[in-house]
Amino acid sequence: MRKYCKLIVALLAPLLLASCFLTPGKFTSELEIDADGSFAFTYEGEIYMLGFQNLMKAGAAEEEASFKGECFEDDGMTERDCNAEEVEQQLEAKKTENAQMMAMFGGLFGGIDPASPEGVAEFVSRLEKQKGWNKIVHRGEGIFDIAYSIEGQLDRNFSFPELEKVQGITPFVVAIVRKDSAIRIDAPGFAVEQNGSSLGMLSAMSGMSESGKPADMGPIPVPDGVFRIVTNADILTNNTEDGPTAEGADLRALRWVINQRTKAPPEALLKLD
Repeated sequence: MRKYCKLIVALLAPLLLASCFLTPGKFTSELEIDADGSFAFTYEGEIYMLGFQNLMKAGAAEEEASFKGECFEDDGMTERDCNAEEVEQQLEAKKTENAQMMAMFGGLFGGIDPASPEGVAEFVSRLEKQKGWNKIVHRGEGIFDIAYSIEGQLDRNFSFPELEKVQGITPFVVAIVRKDSAIRIDAPGFAVEQNGSSLGMLSAMSGMSESGKPADMGPIPVPDGVFRIVTNADILTNNTEDGPTAEGADLRALRWVINQRTKAPPEALLKLD
């Protein structure tokens, strides 16, 4: 059982480093950039908040329920049966260790527990305070219907989404401002195949339990949507399948279809006036 709980932690660690806390579901998104550096960004559709803590709690509960302890003779090598007092002492130490681990995971997510109604309410409340979040509706199981729009000037970097008090979210879209008046746009959150191994691991883990019962994390999503860049700036590079297409009198559009066959995140390099 102890090996099972440690396995969960070992598997979750790279996912947390990859910041798979939020991921898109079905969506449409557009980034419009003018040659003068003004921009408008929209995202409409689903965002999934993945319930890592459900899996952690399930593993800890199983471990504590069947805990037997490990005791050794004075030589430190020969294993023996533990007495009741020793089991109780080791179990309390294990509960403390599990609580500290849960607190560590919760800290990465700004104290938000996706499995609790209070955590969901806190998540919605934080977003509603931030500019651009025009609609946040929780449908259940960590799925949110989102309408986001914002306008501004690209005199500094821009990324979406950003959440107060939450560390290291992989952005769905990021625009990096260069010194030479160029703008690099990347959309790492829309890279299905790049994130596929992580999401596939999550899917397997969501049904993994030493007792044979599922350790539910909620639905495991796959991004499914369209991302577009519309601009009258010079398009220096892009990785769309068909290249830029005309959009009105002086605009050109780059379009990416995001689904389970998407091999690489959208990227483009624009040159402003």
